Amino acid sequence: MNILNTFIVFVIASSSFGQTVSELLNSGVNKQNKQDYKEAIKDYDKALKIDKDLEEAYYNIGTCKLALKDFEGAILSLEKAIEINPKYFKAYYNKAVVFISQEKYIESLPTLNKLIELDATFPNALTLRGQILAQTGDKKGACEDFTAAKTNGDKKATEYLNQFCGNEQQAGESLMLHWPESENWKIGSSKEDENSAVMELIHADEKLESWTEFGYMSSIKGVKNVDMDQAMNLMFEQTKINAPKAQLTFIEKDETVECPWIIFAIECPNFKNDKTPESQLWCIVQGKTSLYTNFRAVKEVTIPEDKLTKWTAFFKTGKIVYSEE
Repeated sequence: MNILNTFIVFVIASSSFGQTVSELLNSGVNKQNKQDYKEAIKDYDKALKIDKDLEEAYYNIGTCKLALKDFEGAILSLEKAIEINPKYFKAYYNKAVVFISQEKYIESLPTLNKLIELDATFPNALTLRGQILAQTGDKKGACEDFTAAKTNGDKKATEYLNQFCGNEQQAGESLMLHWPESENWKIGSSKEDENSAVMELIHADEKLESWTEFGYMSSIKGVKNVDMDQAMNLMFEQTKINAPKAQLTFIEKDETVECPWIIFAIECPNFKNDKTPESQLWCIVQGKTSLYTNFRAVKEVTIPEDKLTKWTAFFKTGKIVYSEE
């Protein structure tokens, strides 16, 4: 009986370890690529019986378990890979993805912070953290991450800068304006061509056809050295075409700074084709490569005093920033 047991153990061992670690890993990867995750995990487990410190096997198991939505198992496997190799950057990234897959955004940040501390150029790490920061209310931190990611060559960073931080411009210039997260803004529409970029913002629970407050950011590329008073008067004259009773009120300007700006209000009791009133507070900024025109609007005959004060302070937080291509 003992001889038989010894023989059985020998047969099992031979069948388990007949393949090399490399063969088992390759077999697992092939199955994983075919989305046969459970069978892939079996191959990786066999490889770990040969080499218990095989970081790649733990990482791949974690990735498979993530695909199978075994989030707890995925975390444990990825943490084991990191324990073996504290600089296993992909394991940090996927561990963060596991938390994000469960909508545990705050929980993902320490892992992403560690990854970026180890390697700030790791692909998509900064843009991923930037998205999380934006969704959790830290717009300033998000925009800093997107800007750094763009400098690192992440092509998606430009899209996120446009979506969350303001209108992205040529030659690395952009107007960064942080729309208050407490007001729950979202992008209603965004478009860009070789001549201009336009972004419309509304509250998250509203539609472009039925907003209560409206945000607008645009830029005219290549336009330089515009006189601020002329820019203000041009906007007013354009408005009067459809709103003859519109009123213009100058608020404040500074043409002594590197990027001149002006703030003014245009208040319309009605329009030719619409009896609904609309009042806008405008801010125009002259950059080195583009002219930035922005306004906030409310459907009232005049802008309430509290909004006028608040919106003026908001526009004065805008900043022209530059990044390398």
